[in-house]
Amino acid sequence: MAQNRTAPTSVNRKVDLSTPIRLPNSELRVREYLTPDEVIKLVEAAKGTGYGLRDSTLILVVYRHGLRAQEASDLEWSAVDWKGGGLHVRRAKGGKPSVHPIRGDELRMLRTSARSDRPVDF
Repeated sequence: MAQNRTAPTSVNRKVDLSTPIRLPNSELRVREYLTPDEVIKLVEAAKGTGYGLRDSTLILVVYRHGLRAQEASDLEWSAVDWKGGGLHVRRAKGGKPSVHPIRGDELRMLRTSARSDRPVDF
């Protein structure tokens, strides 16, 4: 039985490392941060998802406390000081752990999330 083979369509060549693969961020966007109005819109948009309370609360906490992804995923409910209104943050990348004040609206969202059937995964 004869095999039906086709010639390869790709060409092996050396990779040119003299040109960058990705453009620098400064050429892709004007700024590297979200404005407070944009964060509010993002929080409101997240409320409409299946895990809206959890997602919107986490977005707000990450934004207000400047958390990296690893720091956010390391949060636990024991890090929230419910009576004193503080958040104990363990910093990544050699940063110093500290206690951040929690604003009233943020604390209310955290309390609501802690009581819900789908809490933030702290």
